[in-house]
Amino acid sequence: MKCLIIDDDPLACDLVESYLQQIGGVDYCLKINDGATAFHLLATETFDVVFLDLHLPGIDGISLLKSLPSNCAVIIISADSNFGAQSYDFNVIDYLLKPIDFSRLAKAVGRLKSRLHEGAQLSSNEEDALFLKDSNTIHRIDLSKLQYIEAQGNYAAFIFSDAKPVMTLLTLQKLTSLLPSNFLRIHRSYIINLRKIRHIEGSRLHLQSIHLPIGKSYRQILQDRIQVINS
Repeated sequence: MKCLIIDDDPLACDLVESYLQQIGGVDYCLKINDGATAFHLLATETFDVVFLDLHLPGIDGISLLKSLPSNCAVIIISADSNFGAQSYDFNVIDYLLKPIDFSRLAKAVGRLKSRLHEGAQLSSNEEDALFLKDSNTIHRIDLSKLQYIEAQGNYAAFIFSDAKPVMTLLTLQKLTSLLPSNFLRIHRSYIINLRKIRHIEGSRLHLQSIHLPIGKSYRQILQDRIQVINS
C-alpha cells in the first residue's frame, strides 16, 4: 500500500507513519508539510491513500480534497470536526480527530484495506454490463436496467427497474469513475442513469419509478450534461 501523509506538523506526520508501520501492509510512505507541494506531487504521482490534515499553509486541505482523483482514498486527520459531514461527499474512508489514537487509526486502515482488497470490485467486460464481486458472489449489473445508485451508510445500493437491489462497499466517488458516461452524480447520495430520466421539476428529478433530489452543488453539472430545447 502506497501512502501519502499531508500535515503541517512534522510530529503528527511521524506519529501517523509510526502507527502505520506497526499496523503493517505499507510498502511506501511519504510525508509532506504544505499544501502546494502536495498538490504538485499528486498531479504526477498516485497513492492508494492520502492521510490529509485540513489546515495547511498555502493550499488548504479542503481544496486539496476537491482536487484529488476519484481513485485516491482519503483518511482525514484533523483537530477540526466542522467538515465532518461534508467530507463524505468525497472519497473519504474515515475522519480522525486529533490527537490521533492508534486503535482508531488501525480501524480506519482496516476499513481501507477491506475496500482495496476484499471489498466489491467492478470489471467492465461488456459495454452494457459491469461485474460486481461481493464476497464469493459475482453479480452481473445490467446497466440498461440500472436506474440509480444510492449511498446507504457504508454501502451503495444498485437499484433496478425489474430486479432486487445489489449492495456494494464501493463509494459513490469510486463508482463515478467506473461507470460509463450516461451515469451522473446528482446528489451526495445518488448517481442516476441519465437514460432513465422522465422529467425534471425544480430541484427534483423523476425517474421511471421514483423521484430524487438534486443537490445544490450538482445542479450546474446536470444542466451541462443534458441538452434542453426551449419551446
